[in-house]
Amino acid sequence: MAINFPNSPSDGQTTTILGVTYTYDSDLVTWTANPPGASSSGLDSAATISLINENAGSGVTSYDSAGLLPSSSNTAGDLAFVKDKKAMYVWDSSEWDRLYNGPETSLAWTTEALSSYSLNSTGVSTTITTAASDPEGFPITYSYDVTPTNQTQATIVDSGNGNFVLTPSTNDSDAGSFTFRSKATDGLYSISKSSSISLAFFTEIVYPNQSNSTASITNGGDNSWTYSSSDYHATSGALFSNDLNQGKIYFEVRVDNVGTANHSFMIGLISSSAGAAGYTTVGAYSLFANNGNIYPGNITTSFGQISVNDVMQIAYDTSTGEVWFNKNNGSWYPNAPTSSSSLTIATGTIKLLMMSGGSAAADYNFTALTGNNLVYSIPNGFTFH
Repeated sequence: MAINFPNSPSDGQTTTILGVTYTYDSDLVTWTANPPGASSSGLDSAATISLINENAGSGVTSYDSAGLLPSSSNTAGDLAFVKDKKAMYVWDSSEWDRLYNGPETSLAWTTEALSSYSLNSTGVSTTITTAASDPEGFPITYSYDVTPTNQTQATIVDSGNGNFVLTPSTNDSDAGSFTFRSKATDGLYSISKSSSISLAFFTEIVYPNQSNSTASITNGGDNSWTYSSSDYHATSGALFSNDLNQGKIYFEVRVDNVGTANHSFMIGLISSSAGAAGYTTVGAYSLFANNGNIYPGNITTSFGQISVNDVMQIAYDTSTGEVWFNKNNGSWYPNAPTSSSSLTIATGTIKLLMMSGGSAAADYNFTALTGNNLVYSIPNGFTFH
């Protein structure tokens, strides 16, 4: 039998129902039998009393699916049973919330954010896409936070559906990194994934116009240059770029032209303190385009001949003097840059060098690929030039 109490009771108000007197306590928002222990028709103070007044929701209404739940004319506390979900929902004044019932299986990512993202310093946006599923069918809400909260590397727009658009700053002073944490919750459980976000600005590799007795270089701008050679020289035939960036650095060089099928150029790294170099100079390692071997020493690699459109990959560490080479994302020589290299030059600043490995005259064109123009992935622990 339903017990109907007066609507809008005041504190201390009493009412008698079925021979039992109840007193309303506004702090506890409940009616209590008075005196305790009084009983009538099987009701006593130990019974659970449901308060029914104009502030409470109505009874339970059944619906075939959640899509049929009414979005208006509801009262806070209204209850609904959704048949296809076999679940109860309550109206919270603005939306229907599914009620927890029985054992809960935690939600999980179906599309997870990557562990790291490198933002495009030209201002092109990056989208972080996430998606989660809840086995119980609870609706999922997505959000994010960042550390530090005052990061200046990017502005972030939350689309509300698990996608986050990061638009990087184009100001050099905003270079740096922050942690982005994507989050999802079903109202009971939450999951998150942290991603490292970095913004760096590339530096061009510049070959100033220069020449020696066997070769010359013309700077074409935008990381490009033309190298002309007439003969090789064992000790002093190399021409040099300006100092390269310091640290653990990665960049690429694309071959744009080799003239009349002449593959005799050499390209490599040398300490900035060196006054001159040739293909036999100790401490200056170069790739020979004819066979992909490394000089000095004619060190055999698996690169093979270096031709037009090939991309030479170069990594170096100015703190240790170590250098690594690769071609077209094959196998690194002497090993992956995450390991120590047996190719070592002097520590400190270094330069990119070019020289001829053959006696036939030829012209070559090259483009250095840095920053967002890289073809292949940056080795772990390195940054682009």
